[in-house]
Order: sequence, then structure tokens, then C-alpha cells
Amino acid sequence: MKFQRRALSTLLGSLAFVILLTTVLTNRLFVSTTEQTDKSQYALMKSIIEFNLANAETNVQARAELVASLPRVKELFADGNREGLLAELKPMFDVQKDKFGVDQSQFHSVPATSFLRLNNPTVFGDDLSSFRPIIAAVQKDFVSRKGLSISRAGPGIFGVVPVFDKANKPIGTFEFGADFGGILDRLKMAYGLETVLFIDEQRLKNAAPNLGGDVYTDKNRVGKYIKFKSTNWELMRQLVGDEELSTPGIENMPYAREAQDTPYGVVMVPLRNPAGDVLGMIAVAKDFSAARSTMGRSMIWLAMYSLFAFVILAGVITMVVRGTLVRPLAALNQQFAALADGRKPAEPIKNPEAYYDELGNLARHYEKLRVQREGVQPAGAP
Repeated sequence: MKFQRRALSTLLGSLAFVILLTTVLTNRLFVSTTEQTDKSQYALMKSIIEFNLANAETNVQARAELVASLPRVKELFADGNREGLLAELKPMFDVQKDKFGVDQSQFHSVPATSFLRLNNPTVFGDDLSSFRPIIAAVQKDFVSRKGLSISRAGPGIFGVVPVFDKANKPIGTFEFGADFGGILDRLKMAYGLETVLFIDEQRLKNAAPNLGGDVYTDKNRVGKYIKFKSTNWELMRQLVGDEELSTPGIENMPYAREAQDTPYGVVMVPLRNPAGDVLGMIAVAKDFSAARSTMGRSMIWLAMYSLFAFVILAGVITMVVRGTLVRPLAALNQQFAALADGRKPAEPIKNPEAYYDELGNLARHYEKLRVQREGVQPAGAP
């Protein structure tokens, strides 16, 4: 067979194949490990968003419970004293807005009618039941609720609680609403996450048709959504588009994409109100360059180690084959050639201890033939 005739080439080729196969398998292991790391990062990003939203809901609900339990507030609300309530609570609301991101606060009389907006006292008396299901639900059973909602002032995180008079009779509800912007900014500072808040445009217009600024403009429109808040819109617009927002089940399909010469992992978190309706999405992006850089360096080192191993092992195999097989065989071949030629006495093998195993047997056969030849050769014969 051909490989038997080219033993050294076969050995070196086999070595190269084994090292290449090992390198490829190790590379696949690295890739699999990176994918598992990415999955854990995606899960962590999603859990951070959900945890902070849930924490914000609990905080605003707790603040609303505290205000609704104040005897003076109950008395003024029961008496329908709008000016008194405003004078009593406006300083508190200003502190909450400046320090804690609570930008909406409102009393609602039965059934789901705006009684007083501390953030906009001149607007009241409008029916909220058509676009604020959380208020209608609390006024139905007078059980506190928390969740996401869109008010006249825009989307927010709300805690809505019932208000009772001195006789413990329900007289309406009260809510605090936290702005998304403060939460997104804190997420960037604490975790390095870039985020963008998308709100369903139709739902936003139904609840807040008179939002100021340039909210309802083409530069903010992405498919059926409006970009409402973002920590870095120039970056996020390269990572998230209408195609992603329109993909069914996108919240379960995190992905990686490059923007501004940096790889990012992107996760979509749907925003649902207490009724389960999707109000919008929060897209979250994290810089994956550290993990990708580590992966790239690992691959380079793996290739270098593989090449180094091949060179060393190929050298060892070559020296062993040539030193223990090829050269001794070449020497024996010369001895046998001289013995076969018969024109001059064959020389005895020098260093017979250098020949062992099969080569040792061959050397002994040579010596036996040499002695036999010299023993039968006529005296004086060449």
C-alpha cells in the first residue's frame, strides 16, 4: 500500500489531521460556550428590566397608599374640595417629581372621572374609562393595582389605590405615575444598558392626543410605534427597526448586531398593562465587545498553539523515524550490499547494541551470513 511506502509522510499527515480536528472541535466548544454566555447575558438583561419595572410599580403604589391614607386628604376628597387638595399636596408632588421621577399624580372620582391632576391642575372632569383600564378596575372592586398605563401626559408606571372616607366608604381612587425616562437613565448608569422605549402610536394618540413637542413626527416613527424615550437613539436606531418590532414573538428571540463598529446584544421586552394589552416595547442593548474580543484572542492563541504543537511533534516524529529506523536500515543496507557483492570482505557491524527488536534480528542475520560466507570462501580469494 502507498501509505506503507511513505511512512514518514503518512505519520506527519495523520498528525496534521489530528491536530486540525482537535482545533476545529475546540473552536466549536469555544463557540458553544460563547453562545451559552450570550444566552445568560440576554436572560440577565431581560430580568434587569423586568425587575426594575416591577420595583418601580411597587414604589409608586406604596407612595399612593401613603397619600390616600392621610386623614386630611380623605376629608378634602370626600368634600370635593379640589383647591384644598391641590394646596395640601402640590408641595409634596413637586418634591416627588424633582427627586424620585414621579411625574404624574391624579385623583379620580366615581366612575373613573378625573377629579384633580396634581401635574396639570387646570385639566379635569374628563372620562378615563375608555383608555385607563387600571382605574376602571380599581373603581370596580376598590382593590389596589399597579402596572403600566398611558395617561393624558403619556406612558408611565402607575400605582392606583382606593380612597375611603371616614366611614370607610369608597369615594374614588388616587394614583402616582413614574416616568420611564428616569428608570432608563438609571439602568444605563448602573448596568451600562442602552435602551429605547417604543409606544404603540394608536394607543398613545387615543390616550394622549395633545402631547407637546415633536412626539408624533416621522423621525420618531418606527412602524406602528413611536420612539418615546431613549438613552442613545443614534445607536439604538441602528440596532432596532420596524422589521424587529413587527416580528411575532421577538421578545423570545434576542439577537446580536454590530453598530458603530461594536457588537451588541439586543433584547426586546414587551410592555403590557394590567389587562394584558401590549402598550409598547423596551429594546435593551448591551456592549458584547469584551466577550467577542476574548473569543477572538482565544481563537488566535488556539491556532498558534496548534501550529506550535504540530511543529514540535513533527520534529520529534521525524527525528525518531530517521534516527531509529531510516539510518540504521541504511547502514544495514550498505553492509548487505557489500556482503552480496562478494568482491571484498564484508565488514562486521559496528555497535551491534544500537540495533534492537526487528532491526536487531536483521543485524544478527547479517552477522550469521557474513561468518558463513567467510568460512566457506577459498583462501586467498578476493
